[in-house]
Amino acid sequence: MNNALITIVLFTIKEQYVSEKAFYANQLGISPQSWDRWKKGEHGLKPENMQIISKLFTDYEWMLVQKVCRNAEILPEVAENPVREYQFLKYQVAKKWIATDLADFKWYTTDETVHDSEIHKPAITTLRLECNYDFWSYKDIIDLRLPSIIRHQIDSEKINLLEWFNENTPDTITKITE
Repeated sequence: MNNALITIVLFTIKEQYVSEKAFYANQLGISPQSWDRWKKGEHGLKPENMQIISKLFTDYEWMLVQKVCRNAEILPEVAENPVREYQFLKYQVAKKWIATDLADFKWYTTDETVHDSEIHKPAITTLRLECNYDFWSYKDIIDLRLPSIIRHQIDSEKINLLEWFNENTPDTITKITE
């Protein structure tokens, strides 16, 4: 099993779920032992469980995950911190989409879309960028999970979204959310 994939999946679960257990017990329906063995790279998961894991990400994000995993196999700096690489790529692509006016964006919180607060983290603010190619069901989506204060800064202070991207980095955003 690819260690970079495991690391990125665990980070994403931490972003979206109240605990790892909430995810593997409720979404995958597997035992703690199976989960621990997967995390240690001792065995894989069934294809249907890997499909569920892939749904933690948008299709575009899943493609970025695969690229980071591939690069982690050949580049030590990516293998050292695959989450940072993944977050950096998402951020840079999102910034490019906003700068070139390729994507539409909207804000939403998990409170608006999820009603199982015992499983999902409550009140996560997400900036969703959608790049639409005008073909049915073909659009690329990136979700950036951000502290609510950032949304309020951009909304209330009228900070342009592109200005915000230019003033911040994935590292500063990660520090705010920790």
